[in-house]
Amino acid sequence: MSLVTKGEVGKVYLIGAGPGNPNLLTKQAERLIQQADVILYDRLVNPLILQYAKPTTEIIDVGKKPYTKHIQQEDINLKIVEAAKKYKVVVRLKGGDPATFGRVTEEIDVLKQHKISYDIVPGVTSASAAVASLDLGLTMRSVAPSVTFSTGHFKDDIEQDMDIRNLANGGTLAIYMGIKRLSHIINQIRRYTKEDYDIAVIFNATCYNETIVVGKLSTIEHQLSKLNVKQDPGICILGHIINYIDYEKIIHSNITINETLYIIKGNKSLALLKAEDLSQKHLKCLVQHDETYHSSQKYLYDSIIKKHHNIEYIEV
Repeated sequence: MSLVTKGEVGKVYLIGAGPGNPNLLTKQAERLIQQADVILYDRLVNPLILQYAKPTTEIIDVGKKPYTKHIQQEDINLKIVEAAKKYKVVVRLKGGDPATFGRVTEEIDVLKQHKISYDIVPGVTSASAAVASLDLGLTMRSVAPSVTFSTGHFKDDIEQDMDIRNLANGGTLAIYMGIKRLSHIINQIRRYTKEDYDIAVIFNATCYNETIVVGKLSTIEHQLSKLNVKQDPGICILGHIINYIDYEKIIHSNITINETLYIIKGNKSLALLKAEDLSQKHLKCLVQHDETYHSSQKYLYDSIIKKHHNIEYIEV
């Protein structure tokens, strides 16, 4: 762990952790996580990705949980500044891509005010991961010539309409953080057009518990009401590309979720390689930790293990 000397500040790396599968982490992101003295991470970051860090690295949960009272962005900004005044290498780790609905500009503005150096490290955004799970692209020649990214969550929970003109003109609409407001979104689309668009909702894209629900605007709310996914991260994909989904593959993937936690023992580098391999098979993994780990890491990993009834250990 490297601490700054008096009068100095560390450097902050605003990193995208991707959709959750560690195999989709960029090489630069992995390298910086390994070098980090402290990591401030979001709720959507797979805990396995945090295990690329050194055992001595402090990890700080700054995640925002839906439907509950959570930490405010202003407090997160202050924590980043405080970390930079203490540590040399500060990682702010966000799910997906930090520049896509990640409020990265607000954090940059605060860092500039405090004259703290920073870099942005892009990550695979959720929309790309979601359509990859559908064996589709966000665009498709002669079917969907364009794509719009929109957020379903607005400042202060204001009921604000989205721009759906691209969808009405044959494009694809990808809605981030729209599950909570899905009813409002559907009503807005219905005011604009009578077309009953196809929609796919993908929860936990690329992760062990990935769940895909495909329907129509007229049916999707009823379909979701049957699932226990209210607090899971989900993205909505609307448009004509949904017609090209391989439904047999989707049905098979939804009935094969394995809730077992696989804990991998042995050399850490080999254990991480094994975890990457298992993650690609949609299995949930952690690398075994010990008493040499920072207390913040031990607390997180122990809390995850306590929540699981089915645990299997793998030696490498």
